[in-house]
Amino acid sequence: MTRSPLRSLILTAPAAATLLCVATPAFAQESPPPVAAAAAIPPPMQAMAAPKGMEDMTGSLGFGVGVQAGMTTLVSPVDVVAVKYWLSDVLAVVPSLSFQILKPNPPGGMAPATDTRWNFTPSAILLFVPFRSTSTRLEVGGGLAINLSKVPPGNTAVDIAIPLTAGVEHFFARWFAMGIAAQSNLFEYAKDDHFSININTTSFVGSLFFYTD
Repeated sequence: MTRSPLRSLILTAPAAATLLCVATPAFAQESPPPVAAAAAIPPPMQAMAAPKGMEDMTGSLGFGVGVQAGMTTLVSPVDVVAVKYWLSDVLAVVPSLSFQILKPNPPGGMAPATDTRWNFTPSAILLFVPFRSTSTRLEVGGGLAINLSKVPPGNTAVDIAIPLTAGVEHFFARWFAMGIAAQSNLFEYAKDDHFSININTTSFVGSLFFYTD
């Protein structure tokens, strides 16, 4: 009776040791490392604009004054300030707007409203640069000019013209330039007055411009 329990204990010990050896690696196995956070997705690449060169006039705005050939004098000053904006390095626009109202006041009292005079003249010329060097540009272009005016006792006058221009502009610096150009109204229409196509009404204009960066 004493031998049987001892024998059972001897047989059970190896079996328990075997199960322990088999189970130990499972418990001893280290837990897997935490899943790394997904790397941040870089933003999509954007095309970088090419740097503007020293001679590139894109986006520059110029203000200038000038003189033109007179009928009785060599030159006569132009009493307006011209504006020129460069849409690109080879394309510029020259807008113009004039608006005047004149109401005469005679010494004897107030003038009637019918004596009021007015003039409204918008225009725009688009210039193209077909050739340029380091500091000089050839500029040619055309545009549209409209003149609406009222001079009592007549009716409202309407004038429409298509001005053409060609000239050169020399840049002493990126912000300072001088130029000379020839201008002519190729097409001109005046309400109840005349219609003409001109080829011999060319005038010469000299200009001096100061540009922004």
